[in-house]
Amino acid sequence: MRHAALAFSLATFVLFGCSGKPVMRPEPVDIKGTVKLPAGVSPKDLTITFQPQQNSQPGGGKVAADGTFSVQLTPGKYSVYFQDEANAKVPAYKSVPEKFRTPSDENTVTVESGQSLTIDVK
Repeated sequence: MRHAALAFSLATFVLFGCSGKPVMRPEPVDIKGTVKLPAGVSPKDLTITFQPQQNSQPGGGKVAADGTFSVQLTPGKYSVYFQDEANAKVPAYKSVPEKFRTPSDENTVTVESGQSLTIDVK
């Protein structure tokens, strides 16, 4: 009887004692923003990339001729950059400063629901 009680206690601990609430990630939110390049150059067709600084998915998309973009991102901190592979053939890429060509702590933004971002590339 004693062994049966011990076995039941151990089984209960294994099944229920180790489980905790799963960590729920926030749902992605729609983010709209504007990219401003030096000297008023149009950022048409550039691809903007948001690299998360926490456990989240990266995001990004094309920038329109007027500098606007729209992406879905999970709220949090991101490094913003314009990577070589996606932008090498886009004329506006020549105006992107070197520090905005790779993820960097210098180029971070905090994304929150309902927010409008301005990415001032200087």
